[in-house]
Amino acid sequence: MAEPRRRRAATAEKLARLLDATEEIILHEGYAAVSSRNVAARVGINAPLVHYYFPTIDDLFVAVLRRRAEQMLERMSAALTSAEPLSAWWELASDPRGSSLLAEMIAAANHRPALREEVGKVAHDLRSMQIEALHGILGNYGLDADEFPPALIAATMQGLAYAVVMEEVAGFDTAHEEARAAMTRLVARLDQRRASHRAG
Repeated sequence: MAEPRRRRAATAEKLARLLDATEEIILHEGYAAVSSRNVAARVGINAPLVHYYFPTIDDLFVAVLRRRAEQMLERMSAALTSAEPLSAWWELASDPRGSSLLAEMIAAANHRPALREEVGKVAHDLRSMQIEALHGILGNYGLDADEFPPALIAATMQGLAYAVVMEEVAGFDTAHEEARAAMTRLVARLDQRRASHRAG
């Protein structure tokens, strides 16, 4: 009776290793370097085995994105319901690894329709979660939702985080350190204002 469980565990472990290896290739060599041969070499298996689990490279990309998206949505949900939602959100959104992987996935999606559809779904789900949370908490920050609609705040948070990380990773001389520090101070101040508003 235990044999099927062992096989399932071995399969899950192998799938995780394949997805981990693909992520590392994307992050260090770019999405274009992903191939069954390259992934297999990192995992230590024969290339045809990659296609046994993922018939096409598109299937592999989608699996990587779905796994990362599931983690991202869980972490974003936790951030938005934390004691300091904006600070936690900013810290999560400006994580270099996550943003770099997202940038590569978006670039790959420009050439892979199946991945483009999946990236669009993830972006929609994430933004919907952010906007819904902002509708519930904006008043505590003393912000007028008509003047600062949730869609604007969400796009600003995500967009600035993405831009700062991309400039940092590329090594551009664009004062991204100042932008990151200023945004960190701003969201911390806003979270303090929210805490005072709720306490009063």
